Amino acid sequence: MKPQLLKAFTLIELLMVVAIIAILAAIAIPNMLEAQTRAKVSRIKTDLRTLATAIEAYSVDYNHPMYDGEPNSAHFGWINVYSQATTPVAYLTAIPLDPFQDESMRLAVPPPGQSFFIDPPNNTKHSYDYGTARWHGVGTDAVYTKLWADNLGTSAWKVGSCGPDRRFVLTSGFFGFAPRYDPTNGTVSEGDIYRSAAVVQ
Repeated sequence: MKPQLLKAFTLIELLMVVAIIAILAAIAIPNMLEAQTRAKVSRIKTDLRTLATAIEAYSVDYNHPMYDGEPNSAHFGWINVYSQATTPVAYLTAIPLDPFQDESMRLAVPPPGQSFFIDPPNNTKHSYDYGTARWHGVGTDAVYTKLWADNLGTSAWKVGSCGPDRRFVLTSGFFGFAPRYDPTNGTVSEGDIYRSAAVVQ
């Protein structure tokens, strides 16, 4: 009885298998990256809901949102707000990190410092933008009063992320008044994700 010879793959068959794997990878990888972006957007909305709950609870107790600075003065942001949010009542237990990091924040002059960074003095990780109507001069500054009313209504505060494009959009020199992120324009499209007065905008 003759030994049975094993049939080997030909070069063409191997190339076809490699081509099929490459096609499947080309289809799967973009979908996987989009799924990651969608997951981060969902996380941001959850974080903003948590922050909104804390800000509103603080507002009920003190009749105003957490202090972030006086009009025309330095913006104290989360580093100072965190002390109000945790002492003597723990409205927050931690400051969440924005999953989408706007790299221009580290290059800003003067550096944002306390405004957004949560790891001073390294200043490499920043949280969400937080601002109050008071600090923006709403009611006394005509430009910001109109911007605030048009974009945030009668809210006393705003909190938001730079979104999947990883860039805060500046309007009249500040964040929070730009077009809102809309995934129907593309998973990674221009626009920021904001929440104010417990309403997602």
